[in-house]
Amino acid sequence: MSATDADVANQLADAITNTLEAQGCHRGNWQSHLLCGALAAMARAMKAGEDLAKTAVTESVTTALASAGIPRPVAGLAARAAVDTLMKLAPIRHWEDVRRAVQLVAVSLCPSVADHPAVEQFCLQPLASELLSDAIQDELATLSDDGSVTTG
Repeated sequence: MSATDADVANQLADAITNTLEAQGCHRGNWQSHLLCGALAAMARAMKAGEDLAKTAVTESVTTALASAGIPRPVAGLAARAAVDTLMKLAPIRHWEDVRRAVQLVAVSLCPSVADHPAVEQFCLQPLASELLSDAIQDELATLSDDGSVTTG
């Protein structure tokens, strides 16, 4: 995550905070998970938008190629290759980086991720799946609440 992405995520958090305070909802009146919950909802929506865009591009390119006589399975493969390439381009890549930054800010602001399912599901778990190997994730999943590794 670049400094720019972190700055964008912090600006989003500040926009929420400043608007709430301007409307008379001061920080002391907020529930403890209000801001991290809003950021988790934002991260979830950003991911849903990415998924919708990928699906729309894949379906459109597949249809266009198939209508030009390319066999549908081959057209689908070409469409997925186009989507994969598109997702690596700078503007879209930046969107994903900002989403990750929003997830990180939500996790860092959350007073107790273990007690906040939305932050855990839409922020911590996606970050862990991108950053940690499957073997490490499996090992972490076997940890009990007291920190000892369980067997079987």
